[in-house]
Amino acid sequence: MEYQISDKAKKVTLGLAIAGLVLMIIGFFSQKEYVFAHKIDEHSVNIEYWGEADESRIEALKSDLIAAMEPKGYVLEIHEAGHGHGHDAQEAHGEEHTEHEAKPVHTEEAHHDTPTFLWNVHISHAEGHEAHGNHHENAAQVVVELCKSGEVAFSDSKSRRFWSNLLINGFFFFGIALGALFYLALHYATESGWGVVLLRVFEGVSQALPIGMIVLVIVFATGALGMHDIYSWMDPEKVESDHLIWRKSGYFNQAFFWIRVVIYFGIFYYFMRWFRKTSAREDSEGGTDLHYSMYKRAAIFLVFFAVFSSTMSWDFIMSIDIHWYSTLFGWYTFSGIWLTGIIMILMISGYLKSQGYLELVKMSHIHDLSKWMFALSFLWSYLWFSQFMLIWYSNIGEETIYYWERIMEYKYLYFTMFGLNFILPMVFLMARDVKRSWPFIIVLGTIIFIGHWFDVFMMVMPGTLHDEWSFGLLEIGMFVLFMGVFLYTVLKSIGKAPLVQKNHPFLEESKHHDF
Repeated sequence: MEYQISDKAKKVTLGLAIAGLVLMIIGFFSQKEYVFAHKIDEHSVNIEYWGEADESRIEALKSDLIAAMEPKGYVLEIHEAGHGHGHDAQEAHGEEHTEHEAKPVHTEEAHHDTPTFLWNVHISHAEGHEAHGNHHENAAQVVVELCKSGEVAFSDSKSRRFWSNLLINGFFFFGIALGALFYLALHYATESGWGVVLLRVFEGVSQALPIGMIVLVIVFATGALGMHDIYSWMDPEKVESDHLIWRKSGYFNQAFFWIRVVIYFGIFYYFMRWFRKTSAREDSEGGTDLHYSMYKRAAIFLVFFAVFSSTMSWDFIMSIDIHWYSTLFGWYTFSGIWLTGIIMILMISGYLKSQGYLELVKMSHIHDLSKWMFALSFLWSYLWFSQFMLIWYSNIGEETIYYWERIMEYKYLYFTMFGLNFILPMVFLMARDVKRSWPFIIVLGTIIFIGHWFDVFMMVMPGTLHDEWSFGLLEIGMFVLFMGVFLYTVLKSIGKAPLVQKNHPFLEESKHHDF
């Protein structure tokens, strides 16, 4: 029985995409660009901003701050402390240190010597309000919280949160399809027989590769045009003013970068299409010639992938934190790509089985895929810890800054993400029975899958939004949008070919794979 995407599946996947689009649009208008408040004493606060804003926006922010404090019974006197005095301006913050005090060191505007503005705000009680109990409230802390929460903030004119999320989802779903393509090539190159009855699922997931490619090209092109600041090395002014970026400009320059992007995507797309067309020919022609052709091409693909999986992760993700580098980063990223590809293959296989398809797929096949999910979770965890431990032990400032930002500003999310992606597989997937139980596989696979989306989130957000991040409708909506489009594309693609490769030389071995 051949598979065709059902009307119900179309409605669900496209419905997800539409619902995600609506949430994303609503969330788009919640983007903020924060100002940073530093408490001096109970009635004095310094407020600074390091981005770009004209006088009208600055005056509007003053009005917003005054309006936000009036209902609380406070009157504000805002004095210009100057448009920055280099390091002296930072000393004006007083002796009290807050979590935002290191902000100027890490922002994309850090190459400027002075903030855009620095205000000294004095807060007093409005006449008659002190008698009603406001004297018990720390007035300065109220201002700090208003700024910290984003209630008093600029609207983000460059939509940094939108572009960051577009990169996160584009790379994440691109990685899923690429992981499936890698696993397909690995299966051919090693002449594995057990998974032949699942190869069309591998192919179907890999066919969604163009979705990620298109989105990533959009992110890169808009960055090159100056529409966002995700990649600071794309800005000639920053390259000239930053010696460390300038030292890397032989590799990180736009001409060479676009050459690499074309090579990556061109080769991946070629092999994706070639494997699909050749396996379809094998269905009609039979014999072993096409099998050996795929065996040889798969080996060639793995050579390209071995190099590109690392350099691509440097180009697309690691270069966001352009001052930082890690020799383990490529392997770390690759392990996440492979793992999410395996999980998607498992989930699609489970869906098809539930609909009465993939009759030849037994629990032994699912068990083997679950073992891959278990093993790759440990590989990812090993690489996460190795990278962290080596940088922590050497304690070199240029390296530790990567983890400093993530631990200081994203602590709970960062370590929760690691716990989900390491502890859950270790505790639950160790047992044989769990690897053969669909309810456990679906629940654990979904949690790990979402956990690795947050892994990509943690790779991108600290380098683009720093401590100005938030999580809301924009993030949820864009993820749901991508998920709906991705699933629709995969299911549609799987329906374009028979679910089993009819003339594969190891088909009988796969049919009788049982243990």
